[in-house]
Amino acid sequence: MILVQISDTHIDEPGTLVYGHFDTSTALRKTVSAINSMDPAPDLVLHTGDIASYGSVPRYEAFRGIMDELTVPYRLIVGNHDDRDALRTVFGDTDVLPTRDSFLQYVIDGFPLRIVCCDSVIAGEPAGEMCDDRCAWLDTALAQAPDRPTIVALHHPPFYGGMTGTSTKGLKRGGTKLASVIKRHDHVIRVLAGHVHRPITASFGGTIGFAGPTTCYPFGLDMGPERELNIVHEPPAFAVHIWLPDAAPDQAGLVTHVQPVGDWEPPITLLRNGENVIGH
Repeated sequence: MILVQISDTHIDEPGTLVYGHFDTSTALRKTVSAINSMDPAPDLVLHTGDIASYGSVPRYEAFRGIMDELTVPYRLIVGNHDDRDALRTVFGDTDVLPTRDSFLQYVIDGFPLRIVCCDSVIAGEPAGEMCDDRCAWLDTALAQAPDRPTIVALHHPPFYGGMTGTSTKGLKRGGTKLASVIKRHDHVIRVLAGHVHRPITASFGGTIGFAGPTTCYPFGLDMGPERELNIVHEPPAFAVHIWLPDAAPDQAGLVTHVQPVGDWEPPITLLRNGENVIGH
């Protein structure tokens, strides 16, 4: 199975530059084109939240118009910039967001990996939480298929990535309880998140946590005492999670790559079918 993770697309209304600089719609179109060119094609694209710069029906309609160009199915997780009601309005007639509950939580099944999608949003706040009700829902969802390798996905990373400018913006409540829930279910092979606009890997809950990169404007790796949060001119990117039966000796596993998006020179082929193509 190949799972593509995109995150933090921050789509605005057509013709609008986010912060007066960033054409997030064009960036997403380039990302969709890059995903459509993958060979082999991914099985699914999962968006881990902050779909729009500010959640509204026109912004989600613009987002849907771009994403519907994908040649593979996609699913959505709500982020702190999103609006649950507007998402229900735009995607209520689709399988893209297959829930109408107060918390937008659901399970993706039918693939070699099971994906449990959580809602970590506190309305009106940048930080998130996994309250008792949401943790209980997750615990029940994980207990329903203990023999299936499973990904838990949410918007807010439940771990601190060392970026001092984002230290108060992650999962501010419920992280300890979330970790204890995940530790009880050893079939959880990855915890995926977004929110921090750069790829970060950490240990969490007895497994591996990964925050995916953004398709729009990346944040810098600022670790100083000034607690700055800077937008840097690095290329946008998406993550590619590959479920491999031989990732380790006699063991299947999930392998993650980060794929930048941009206009690059054509690749230079060194080997084909194990044979040298060009000399030294």
